[in-house]
Amino acid sequence: MNEPSAQLWKKLNEVSDKLQQVTEQLVEANAINRGYHTALEQMRVKVEALEQQKFKDQGAISMLKWGLGFVLGVAISGGTWTINSINQLKQDMAIMQSHREDSK
Repeated sequence: MNEPSAQLWKKLNEVSDKLQQVTEQLVEANAINRGYHTALEQMRVKVEALEQQKFKDQGAISMLKWGLGFVLGVAISGGTWTINSINQLKQDMAIMQSHREDSK
C-alpha cells in the first residue's frame, strides 16, 4: 500500500520535467543577464573615457581662447602703436618741412 501508484509517478515525472525546463530557462536568462552587465560595464567605461576627453578638449579650447585673446590684444595695441608712430612721424616731417621753409 505504501508503493506509489503509476499516477503519482507520472505526476512526479511531469514536475521533474518542468523543473528541468525552468532550470534551463534560468541558466539561459543568467547568461543573457551576464552578457547585458558586461556590455553595460563596457559602455560605462567608454562614457567615462569620452567624458575625460571632453574635459581635456574643453581645457584646450579655453587655452586657445585665452591665447587668441592675448594675440589679438597684442595685435591691436601694436596696430595702435604703429598708427600713433606714423601720425607722429607725419607731424615731425611737417614740422621739419616748415622749419626748412622758414629757413629759406
